[in-house]
Amino acid sequence: MQTKNIVILTSKTGGGHLSLAEALRDLIMEQTEQQATSEENDAVTGISLIDPQPGLFHLHYRLVSRHALRLWAAEFQFFDTPGRALLAHRVFTHLVERQLHALLDQLQPDLIITTYPFLSYEVKRILEQRATHVPLVLFFSDAQHLHASWLSERQATATFAPTHETYEQALAAGFAPERLHLVGWPVRQQFFQAYASQSTRQQEQRARLGLDPESFTIFLQGGGEGAAHLERTLTMLHALPAFDETIQIILATGTNRALRKRYQVTHNLAILPHTRDIAPYMATADLIMGKAGPNMLCESMMLGKPFLATTYIPGQEEANLDFIQRYGLGWVALDPLKQQALLRTLLHTPEKLAEMSATIKAYRQWNIEMNQRIVPLLCALTGS
Repeated sequence: MQTKNIVILTSKTGGGHLSLAEALRDLIMEQTEQQATSEENDAVTGISLIDPQPGLFHLHYRLVSRHALRLWAAEFQFFDTPGRALLAHRVFTHLVERQLHALLDQLQPDLIITTYPFLSYEVKRILEQRATHVPLVLFFSDAQHLHASWLSERQATATFAPTHETYEQALAAGFAPERLHLVGWPVRQQFFQAYASQSTRQQEQRARLGLDPESFTIFLQGGGEGAAHLERTLTMLHALPAFDETIQIILATGTNRALRKRYQVTHNLAILPHTRDIAPYMATADLIMGKAGPNMLCESMMLGKPFLATTYIPGQEEANLDFIQRYGLGWVALDPLKQQALLRTLLHTPEKLAEMSATIKAYRQWNIEMNQRIVPLLCALTGS
């Protein structure tokens, strides 16, 4: 097997696009290393994860996701039409053109994958300018509804759809069936490791966090930039009579330092600052709660944990609520009173958690089987 140079283009706006890129890297490295070992060949694929966007885009996302979600929703919906999405792509191509040319000159990739819609049309135009025949793979980062920005580029060498829903939408939008592949949603290798060890390490991990090894534990997350109205959810949890007795929280504060400072000394609550190794902490919980981002949802699913969606980014993540309910991956409760009622039910009838875990297990197995298609498809594109 020859060494191949793969570039995965992603976005650091939020955590989902980057986590998906990291999951692809882990999957490719694991399977190509297994192949190299079986063939007694030491060659390993080189993979680079790059966000070529100017820093202004990251700052914009951080500000609006924390302080102006309505503005973010308006932007998302405004560009969710074919004409406006194409216009945005054309403008964005000029903004990242210099960075993309420099990247291609430096890395000379054998394959490019993008997990971010505004690096799809853009990369394809740069490759055409250079008359370079580097295979380009689009990996949809939406689970339920494809934003129009994904549909502007249909001439990629291959397009990977993580769910039946996105696969069918892409077909209806005119993507060539022979270049469109249903592959499931990959997650980072750390989640497989945490899944395998959670039955023996759960109580130990809770004790390490200063929590009771036996109490009902909630992992509460707010997204990469803290856009989940965590204060409202924490107020709801503290209002539960069971909070002081049987409920405890692992609070993932992400990059939100103010939130971390506010709750750093709270009874029955362990603060988890930003960390790339989040899987062992999620595996410690009985229930994952928070913003309905597709990446966190799928990571919970791969741990076999029910997910309770308490909020979502308007427009961008609203469709994920239907996805959760359709496949039995957890519950949706956007109102604090409904959240309280559901948690009381789960505490008094724990068999409901077990019932939900059974449907999660079925989807998890399907997802693992579909993920096995990814590396063979990539190898076919690079001639490996």
